[in-house]
Amino acid sequence: MTDRNFSGSVRYMDRARTLIPRGVTSSRRAMLRPTPLVFNHAEGSRITDIDGNTYVDYVAGYGPMLLGHQPEPVITAVQKQLTAGVLYGGQHEAEGELAERIIHMVPSAERVLFNVTGSEADQASVRIARAATGRKAVVKFEGHYHGWLDPLTANGPGSAPGTGPSPRPVQTASYNVVGPEILVCPWNDVEALADLLSRRGADVAAVIMEPVAVNGGNLWADDGYLAAARELCDEYGCLLIFDEVVTGFRLAPGGAQQRLGVVPDLTVLAKALGSGFPISAVVGQAKIMRVAETTVGHAGTYNGNTLAVVAANATLETLETNRDAIYPRLETLSASLAKGIREQADKHGAPLQVLQAGGLLRLHWNAPTPVRSYADSLAGQTKPLQDFSEQLIKRGIHARETGLWYISTVHTDADIDQTLRAVDEALAETVATRA
Repeated sequence: MTDRNFSGSVRYMDRARTLIPRGVTSSRRAMLRPTPLVFNHAEGSRITDIDGNTYVDYVAGYGPMLLGHQPEPVITAVQKQLTAGVLYGGQHEAEGELAERIIHMVPSAERVLFNVTGSEADQASVRIARAATGRKAVVKFEGHYHGWLDPLTANGPGSAPGTGPSPRPVQTASYNVVGPEILVCPWNDVEALADLLSRRGADVAAVIMEPVAVNGGNLWADDGYLAAARELCDEYGCLLIFDEVVTGFRLAPGGAQQRLGVVPDLTVLAKALGSGFPISAVVGQAKIMRVAETTVGHAGTYNGNTLAVVAANATLETLETNRDAIYPRLETLSASLAKGIREQADKHGAPLQVLQAGGLLRLHWNAPTPVRSYADSLAGQTKPLQDFSEQLIKRGIHARETGLWYISTVHTDADIDQTLRAVDEALAETVATRA
């Protein structure tokens, strides 16, 4: 069915644009078609807009809702905490409990510092690395996203995730937001990293990467690449930072590093950690994190706020207690959805690839086959994915126009069946309009 009414969302957006730039408080949300949706309820795997349309949700709050919307253990913990206080301006025992849980679950974690957002935790990880090494330069990789704050917005050739076309270095009309201390390197290329470090290694404080390049296309590294990067960092005395904002607790209880068997010096966690409550963390070896006791000030009014911390404790307890059921099921359900989308693409002659990383799918339209690099990802067409997303929205499937889908632990086989019926119709329409 495509006869959905979006008039309430349209009216709100018309009003919001007179009050808020583009009518949204995170710019990517303005891209959704036929209109940015305005929601008033979400529960489990479903989300409902102000016009009463309900969708199977694969946006998942842009990633945090691994347990689905309103997971009972999390909501119960937060409701209880509300009667005890929200922000103390001091410590509370749940902070220590959460740090212990993270240290138990994440291989690289010996000490933990809390923040609110992934962007600021990424910045904190770089500050810690610079203080620990006495160096300033940072190596990052084309297509990897480490938040919207300067200077880690540097991206290299092509387009920065979520920002549109950009030269290297990233610039505004009036100033360079990157600076010479950010060195951008191709990812999954051992020789390129080795060459860069051979020339600049003495200046490099850290090499920061997504261990699975989710923002660059949902790409796995070649066998041996992460281990080689680990060895090169050791050789040149710089720290290896894994940005697991997306992959943390989603690909495995201990994140991508547990699944792939390579342990970084520092790790950034966010998204799934708080089940929608804003919390992030920088974790790492005790000897490195010690700089936060001496030379690095780590501040933030809302760091360790009670609601986010108790939400995170409930989230991690759920994931850890039920790990033997949750993660295999998440993998199987995601693989089933990916397989079904591929079969529908073949049926309709759509040049669509579906890349899976645990409970993450990324769709690529008319990209090189197979997609193996960020350049391959950029070569894909974005307009057909936008058209496809719009057709899915009209059929009750909430999916981003970028083609990045998040599967939650509460999606069901019935959700997958409903989704694939909608994919069938949406692909038929998308292909027909492009013929």
